[in-house]
Amino acid sequence: MDENMKTIKYLHLTVIITAIIFLYSCNDDFLELKPLTKLAESEAFWENESSIETFSNSFYNYIDRGDILADFTSDNCEHKTSPPALRRGVYSMPTALGSGGWNWSQLRNINYFIQNVNNSKLDPSVKNKHIALGKFFRAWFYYKKVQQFGDVPWYSQPLATSDEDLIFKPRDPRTLIVDSIRKDIDFAIRYLPVEKTKNRISKWMGLALKSRILLYEGTYSKYHGLRDANACKVLLQEAVDASKELMESGMYTIYSTGDPHRDYFNLFQPKDAYTEEVILARSTQNQYFYYTPNFTSTSNGNYGATYSLISDYLMSNGETFQKRYPDESKRRALPYMDEFKDRDPRLWQTLVFPGYVRVGTSGEALTDFNQNTTGYMIHKRVGPPIEDQGGGLRDVIMIRYAEVLLNYAEAKAELGILTQEDLDISVNLIRKRVNLPPLSINSPLDPYLDDYYKNTSDPMILEIRRERRVELAFEGFRTEDLKRWKEGQLFRDRYQGMYIKEFNTYIDLNNDGSPDLYVLKNNQTPPSDRIAGVQYFRLADVAALSEGEYGRIIPYSRELPEFKDWEYLNPIPTEELTLNKMLKQNPGWDNLN
Repeated sequence: MDENMKTIKYLHLTVIITAIIFLYSCNDDFLELKPLTKLAESEAFWENESSIETFSNSFYNYIDRGDILADFTSDNCEHKTSPPALRRGVYSMPTALGSGGWNWSQLRNINYFIQNVNNSKLDPSVKNKHIALGKFFRAWFYYKKVQQFGDVPWYSQPLATSDEDLIFKPRDPRTLIVDSIRKDIDFAIRYLPVEKTKNRISKWMGLALKSRILLYEGTYSKYHGLRDANACKVLLQEAVDASKELMESGMYTIYSTGDPHRDYFNLFQPKDAYTEEVILARSTQNQYFYYTPNFTSTSNGNYGATYSLISDYLMSNGETFQKRYPDESKRRALPYMDEFKDRDPRLWQTLVFPGYVRVGTSGEALTDFNQNTTGYMIHKRVGPPIEDQGGGLRDVIMIRYAEVLLNYAEAKAELGILTQEDLDISVNLIRKRVNLPPLSINSPLDPYLDDYYKNTSDPMILEIRRERRVELAFEGFRTEDLKRWKEGQLFRDRYQGMYIKEFNTYIDLNNDGSPDLYVLKNNQTPPSDRIAGVQYFRLADVAALSEGEYGRIIPYSRELPEFKDWEYLNPIPTEELTLNKMLKQNPGWDNLN
């Protein structure tokens, strides 16, 4: 046996052992169920439905709550001083086996489960229900792998150390992977339970995931030229059909109490998510999710929203921000206070605004320049001060009905078959929550959006992109949305923040007659006669104002390289390529210095 074979077999056995230890030692807070204390590998184990359920409960731990933080790498956010690698184009090549996302232990557990349940003597209806759960998680697992790497090896069975041909196989084509995902998710939809629950995978969750995956792949294939036009249409139509089946089921609706100024904000606040809209939530009783400190802590909360995001929000009467303020120079010089006036109510339910009172407090607060440097402080889903240090126990919404409605509208628009009726049963239901006028199928092309996005000039596609960006802001969608639309150049834009009229001048942010902010250059010190309650904000050495001595804050003013097509996919770790000579690196990454 050659050295490579010994190494890979050793590693494979290590993965198996590690997976088993993890499976039966993790604390399954998500479901509040206790795992078995020891692994029963006998046939009796797989003939017992309770044992099977306990095994599959661990799959829910694969649902990563951190996914909702993915906007940090998008044009919705900017870091205080050091943007993420995707922004700067400065990458470190992963080397170790299983690093950089090239990890297959979850898949091994899922395939092991599917195989053993399939081989059991349980009633077929019972078997199919549990196999459906396994195939749902396998579809989700491979969806994420396709997003990261494109082509990946497809495995539908647990590998043994003797399976050398499979262990050393090359990557399978992306089209094969996606077609296999479609088969898995269709099986899941057919056999998963129909009971509605926010914490268990159901038929409705299967439809929602299918809607998400096929919209993603249909648009990615279209804009990246991976499939012909007809094949892209098939994927998009399946996204439409999955969305429509869920919509027509009547199981979900848009959460609303009739308060357009609070309902959107309140959707993300409760300990127990509102199940009229929430399809899947990650719940816990004792596992803190470190979310709030990302937006309140001066040491850990380092991201603020961007001016480009603020510019996408409509006025309260439905007209664009740019139409209300047609003079670009005047629009760009709008004071912070005026930017929030008469806007889509979701703007101030997402970002700290003049008059903001944080949950769990009673006094007004302003944006904290120690926490972020754009001036647009995020407060969507941010909890009370008690969460600042250790996080919170509130439900984390992973999939909600509004996303399905947006998927439906976007897929229809991409197919060129969107109607006013389609808008009224999708986008306009979402707008109704915040009392925003309905979107008309006859809306003209918005020049601002047409200039912002380079790969389409379709008025409806652009308007739905606006709605998606606003409604799903800071829920983790934006980075992958830009990738699937092939709008990577937006990762390299010079992101900006609020307007500063000049250095070394007191600024009244909320027009209450008292100064709140004083901005200094990097080499300046605050005046000796400081005023209590004023933030003295010194720009970092990488920051600037857009017009030199005044203008929009640019948290990171260094030159950024042009975004290249190879950056849409991630690299395979170098040690994986060394062990398996059949694997080939994603194009472009071989030239990384």
